[in-house]
Amino acid sequence: MTQPFPGKITSLVAQAKKRRGVGTRVNVFVDEKFSFALDIRVIEKFRLAKGSDIHAELLTELLREDGDSKAYAKAMFFLGYRARSEAEVRERLKRDEWSDEVIERVLLRLREQGFLNDENFSAMWVENRSHSRPRGGRMLQQELRQKGVDKETIEAVLPDAEGEADNAISALRPKVRTLARFDEKTAREKGIQFLMRCGFNYGVAKTAWERIQEEEQEEDE
Repeated sequence: MTQPFPGKITSLVAQAKKRRGVGTRVNVFVDEKFSFALDIRVIEKFRLAKGSDIHAELLTELLREDGDSKAYAKAMFFLGYRARSEAEVRERLKRDEWSDEVIERVLLRLREQGFLNDENFSAMWVENRSHSRPRGGRMLQQELRQKGVDKETIEAVLPDAEGEADNAISALRPKVRTLARFDEKTAREKGIQFLMRCGFNYGVAKTAWERIQEEEQEEDE
């Protein structure tokens, strides 16, 4: 039976079982009957307590705020694993079947709090790639496009020519020893092909190979 409104809150009881990525939920009893559950942050925001009046208009506002709060908690849980692009968070919330209105309010809140920033995300992505798995600009662009980042933002964070060359050398250096068993021509071809598969263009790959060869010759002298 639907709880009639208006009414007064007679008790607030935190749910013992917490669902992953949702946060603490509180059961709200109106006139001694369970009526609905709210995120604890909604309880605190509206300063709900025993004796608080609940009317239809307030209930509508509470449930709207609660929906936003649950979607926000889901988004924060998703962001807890690693940084995400705005498009990734949007898609995740869509998969959970939140309305477009709720999603837009949550994304705005995350942007305002600094948890969503595609430029920072893209810069971090490029930097992490440079340190762990160096990739050429072509592949970096492809990866970031797949994350939903726009073209202008991607172009602003891609390495310059010197950074691209440094990344190519970093990517190639661990492969040099395994290529040493081939003759010089074959090793060169395989090294350049490897770099091109990593997203570097031919000119950068060729330069990286030559610079590594020069380094090795200097060491031998």
